[in-house]
Amino acid sequence: MKNIFSFINLENLKNNIRDIILRFPLWVLIIIIITTLFIVNIHVTFTQLVQNDIYKYIISLIVTFFLSISVYISTENSNITNSKRKLFQIIPILFWIFFYFSFEKTIGNIENIIFIILSLVWIISYLFFAPYIKKLINKDIEQTIYYTYFYKISVVFLTSIILWIVLFILWYIAISAVFSLFDITWTYNNKIISDWTTIALSFISPLFLLTQIPNKINYNENKFSENPFFSFLTKYIAIPFIYVYFVILYAYSIKVLSNFWEWPKWEVSWLVVWFSTFWFIIYIFSYIFEETNKFIKTFRKSFPFVVVPQLFMLFYAIYLRINQYDITINRYFVVVFWIWLSVLSVYFIFSKIKHLSVIPIVLTLFTIIISVWPWSVYNLPESRQYDRLVKNLETAWILKNETIIPLKNFSDINQDLSKNIYSWVDYVCQFNNCEKIISLFPEQYNKLLEKSKSDFEKQRTDDLIYYANNEQVKKEVENRVYNLPSEWEISYFINNEIKVKNYFDSKENLALIDLYASSDIFPLDVSWYSKIYSVNNFKDVIKNNSWYINIDAKTIEIRWENWEIIDTIDIKDIIDSLITKYNNNDIEKSSLEISDLTFVIWNYKIIFNNLSIRNPDYKWDSTYVSSYANWYILIK
Repeated sequence: MKNIFSFINLENLKNNIRDIILRFPLWVLIIIIITTLFIVNIHVTFTQLVQNDIYKYIISLIVTFFLSISVYISTENSNITNSKRKLFQIIPILFWIFFYFSFEKTIGNIENIIFIILSLVWIISYLFFAPYIKKLINKDIEQTIYYTYFYKISVVFLTSIILWIVLFILWYIAISAVFSLFDITWTYNNKIISDWTTIALSFISPLFLLTQIPNKINYNENKFSENPFFSFLTKYIAIPFIYVYFVILYAYSIKVLSNFWEWPKWEVSWLVVWFSTFWFIIYIFSYIFEETNKFIKTFRKSFPFVVVPQLFMLFYAIYLRINQYDITINRYFVVVFWIWLSVLSVYFIFSKIKHLSVIPIVLTLFTIIISVWPWSVYNLPESRQYDRLVKNLETAWILKNETIIPLKNFSDINQDLSKNIYSWVDYVCQFNNCEKIISLFPEQYNKLLEKSKSDFEKQRTDDLIYYANNEQVKKEVENRVYNLPSEWEISYFINNEIKVKNYFDSKENLALIDLYASSDIFPLDVSWYSKIYSVNNFKDVIKNNSWYINIDAKTIEIRWENWEIIDTIDIKDIIDSLITKYNNNDIEKSSLEISDLTFVIWNYKIIFNNLSIRNPDYKWDSTYVSSYANWYILIK
């Protein structure tokens, strides 16, 4: 393996760049575009919509970059001509177009995140056997040749990551030192660090990766070149920890089996998944050391058999969970992992060949399969949970003849059924921007839209009056754009409308008590009061005074602009009464009437729109939790 920084030598750099451009012109173009988009996004302030599109371009190009490498390597180790090889690059270009237009509207949606992760997993897994597809089908490849390639690709990824980390740290230290030693204060110092982080991550590291990728000359070489650092990690870090994990997992298995009926059925699932996956990765890397290290040889012979008992435990755990709550995305992944691990275990126990390429091949196939509609990891859980929600709504007589008929009171439904409906509305609403929930509850959603738009316009009007003398803020308020309700707002509003709650077994698990008004607080009865102010967050300035509410201290302070306290209002009785209301209504989000959130003290009427209070029953350290209030005050 070359020295990690050898390519930085000017002569080497020139030769490497020339070779890269000749071999991978599309890759270099993608790297330049990604870096440019990152830097532009750092220095230019875009609207949320434009910024969202930029991130879509960046992510789709990153995925295309790896696919382009895999496709090229596959064609490079074949007998096709160079011109035909370049034509195959149409595949990643078409994939890029498909990938970009497959995104949901918001890049941070769970659909997009899963889509991105799955795509990267199968594409990078494919890269680990890309040159040998035809030979693997014909069973015409030696184990040592494949292992040499697999090892080289792994080292390339590891060293590229190390290079980026080293470059980032060195540059960060240099920038910090200059600004500190020379007393320089510049508002763009953070952007300088961001620029360098971007250049190191999206330009230098990928270029280095391209210089190190094996070529056609050494695809079929049976020459293993050991990387000392990588070998040290495998032999003296990973393998010993495999034994440690083995002891931990089997000790845990003995513990839970000794008390079978109280088995923590879900916790064990991910333990088995992660430990077994890690075991298979080390199983590949340890191949070359098997004949020279008895410790490793023992591990490799016994490992496939050791996994089997854990697979039975994993199957039982996930079966019970699905039987109780049906399939979710997490459980779907666990099931897929279980099948993948089972297939690999059976193969390495009974197969005489035991070819290492089976591991990435099966992972690639499984990942592609679970990405395809309608049984995809995203669509199947959504449809299953939606069907279960509909069934429960019919059981509760909330859904009759495809029409939603809300309950009149929260007490009109069994608590367990109420909790289940609440949870499933919330869960299904996380998919496709609440599309199915909106179609199931059209009347309730339209009501939320009307309220949301009305609240937006009223808040905008109030702020225009309030900031009438501040041209800059006034302009910002005028340019505000209405946003549709979030997924959480939709699910919360609909659950409240149909009168279902998310009951909890214990209030002690909540750090904050969140209280909300169940209906709009307007119109207000302002009889006997001459002024009304909206106070957001912790404090707000009203003329020359600053109003500050300290919920933890149970006081409201009125201060001058210089923060001199001119009056204090004791609200201990108010906060205590709200906690009492919460304790009498064991739910996570208490939807109270306006009268429950209205209090008169002296010459003031205080009306809370929503507030969060530290839960006195919370048993853990909650010093990091901040109380919050959004309130109105009427003054006589």
